[in-house]
Amino acid sequence: MRTTMTVSTLDELQELEREMESQGRASKAKALREALLALTRPTRGWITTGQAAERLGITIPTVKAWIVRGALIGRQIGDRWWVLAQSVDELLNVGRSVAELEEGGFPTEEEIYEITKKVRRQMGVEKRAGLARQ
Repeated sequence: MRTTMTVSTLDELQELEREMESQGRASKAKALREALLALTRPTRGWITTGQAAERLGITIPTVKAWIVRGALIGRQIGDRWWVLAQSVDELLNVGRSVAELEEGGFPTEEEIYEITKKVRRQMGVEKRAGLARQ
């Protein structure tokens, strides 16, 4: 069975790791860190920033910048950044939609606005769903 870790679950585990560390419970913090690393493996729906960059045809710093801006969903676990593979797929789908529009000529301003509105709405729903789970 393949299960994707939710962003809110990862956030909760990271917070718990920081709490353990601040309380001097280093072995508990280390165990949580190891669990986080195991839970963000690609088989769990998460990929590295390098893998995301390769799939999107951009640089790793750009991937991190897009995470900060909210265009991609990602988290730093330990010293490594992880990106939710689904967020990369969704961004690629937007690119394909724009490419399809270009086949019939460049999209009009209205078409660009509608695509952007749809993506922002979808991202907003996902963010709200993540917050609701917290």
